[in-house]
Amino acid sequence: MTRGWPAESREGPPDGAVVPASDRSRSIYREPYVGLYPSLYLAPWRRKHELNAANLNRILSGLRPSQPRWLDLACGQAWHFSVLAGRARMFGLDLSEAQLQRARASAPHARFILGDMAEAPFAPASFDLVSNFWAGYCYLRNRARIAALVRAAVEWISPGGALYFEVLLGRNLASFNQSTYARRTTFAVTPLSDDFAEWRYDDAGGCHLMTSPPLNDFLDVVSPEFASVEARHDGGFMYHLVATGRR
Repeated sequence: MTRGWPAESREGPPDGAVVPASDRSRSIYREPYVGLYPSLYLAPWRRKHELNAANLNRILSGLRPSQPRWLDLACGQAWHFSVLAGRARMFGLDLSEAQLQRARASAPHARFILGDMAEAPFAPASFDLVSNFWAGYCYLRNRARIAALVRAAVEWISPGGALYFEVLLGRNLASFNQSTYARRTTFAVTPLSDDFAEWRYDDAGGCHLMTSPPLNDFLDVVSPEFASVEARHDGGFMYHLVATGRR
């Protein structure tokens, strides 16, 4: 996972680069679902996105380069890039070409890569910030694969850099079906394990099969590698894991 585009060039992957993708969620993130996505997962979640923007502003302001290199894994339609235009050199990776078409329109200043985040061939210290929102890692469906992604993400971060992952825990999903959002949309979560670490989520796109390890799995990988690590719950369903000062 460390071969490929060299960190020392500081130019990053070419725009439109393709990384092999094997995840089944490619079959979900296509038309017409991606057309509905903003109304389902951008507009209704204003408080979460305001917190994302505030955290990103703080992180980017604390990085050393005036134009830090930012990689967003499972970037979707690149909302985060669109609201922070000019703050960084931005690189988004997603396995859905339909999502990336919208990402290119909303963030024309960014570069985008089609592929599976578990197969991304970035070199060590390629980026100053690596992020993953909406717990996109859950689609990897395997605790070992998720841990490997987190380790790789840490490796891709240059000294002094930062990591920002939204972590979704099973215990926070237990109340989803009683939420106003679930009642309004009829979307539903069904546990596939007693601890809710594995579940299915049924929405307008179909059946999403998901897995999320305990928060400590993330902290065990991240904490030794950064000067500062915080994991704060947003009052909804996400923990915001922010690590700064890559050693």
